[in-house]
Order: sequence, then structure tokens, then C-alpha cells
Amino acid sequence: MKDPDKIWEEANALKNDRYRWKMGLNHKDCNREEFVQKMEKTYKYLKESSSTIFNNLIEEDNIEMDKLKYMLDMMRTMGEKKTTYENASKEVGQRFADEYIKPLVDKLENEKKEKETMEQENNDNKTSIEELEEVD
Repeated sequence: MKDPDKIWEEANALKNDRYRWKMGLNHKDCNREEFVQKMEKTYKYLKESSSTIFNNLIEEDNIEMDKLKYMLDMMRTMGEKKTTYENASKEVGQRFADEYIKPLVDKLENEKKEKETMEQENNDNKTSIEELEEVD
């Protein structure tokens, strides 16, 4: 099993190295390709065990490290036999669904209700106008 502590350690260090390189504070002599090659050697465990995490840290500025930490913590609990893969997957899926999917669904439902309310009000107004016209 992959070592979540080692992944976390290397991910943080790589994020810091990338930031310092982008700011011109270290590896000043490296172009992008040379920097990536150095990082692949320096953070070999991360590159080999979690290439997606490695690549995201190389490519993106705004990695949500708290989410990475959460997933690595779940990996650790599986390694310690405190939870099963299935339960960990459900928990992670539920957390991210609550964070990303639920607000979108709620927003769509609210928009649908608003539209239905407006349509009902329009129909009510139409009926009132028709009733007034009949009185004339």
C-alpha cells in the first residue's frame, strides 16, 4: 500500500519548491522542462506512487491541499484497517457530493420553483384581466 505520510510530505515540499521556482527564488537556472525533471528525481516516490497528484502540483497553482490531506487520511485509515475501501469511498464521495453537487442541485431546484411561481403569478394575472374584461 502507498504511504500517505510520504505522499503528503513530498506533495507539500513539491508545492513549496514549485512556488519558489515560479517566484524566481530557487532553480533560477531551470526552464520549465528542466525544473520538472529535477522535481521528478527529487520527489521520485510521489511521481511513481501518485503521478496524478505530482502532475497536478506541477501544473496548477491552486491545489486544495486540505482535500488532498483528507483523502490521504482516509487512505491511512484503510491501511490501519479502521475502515474498508468501500466505506472510505462512500465517505469521500458523500463529502465531495455535499460540497459540489448538492449546492448545484439546490440552486436548480430553487430556480425551478421561482420559474413555476412566476408562471403561476402570470396565469393568475391573466385570469384577473380576463375577468375584468368580461365585466366591461
